[in-house]
Amino acid sequence: CAQFFSYIDWILTVPLMCVEFYLILKAFGAKMGLLWKMIFYSLWMLVAGYLGETEFRESSAIWGFISTLGYLGLVYEIWFGSASKLAKNSNDPILQSAFKALSWFILVGWAIYPSLRA
Repeated sequence: CAQFFSYIDWILTVPLMCVEFYLILKAFGAKMGLLWKMIFYSLWMLVAGYLGETEFRESSAIWGFISTLGYLGLVYEIWFGSASKLAKNSNDPILQSAFKALSWFILVGWAIYPSLRA
């Protein structure tokens, strides 16, 4: 039951974080396609993680791997993909600082979170 409520929370907050990235990057010229790509990766990560924890527990490692691919897609987009390229083209130190802080939060915070739940 606790897993269910965690995923309800995440299904709301994780895409909202993608919207936050988009709003920061919109000042750099981001298009809606970037927002939808980031939301897609985040939903992939969450749905696969949920299925592995609830419906298909006997193959949870496989579902964990599938979920991680969504996470890695999002991390790639933020650190090396079009989001990163847009942020590097900005001369606004406040927006760059906000982008960096959010980037580190997703890379580190989301990477260690599963071990904190165990």
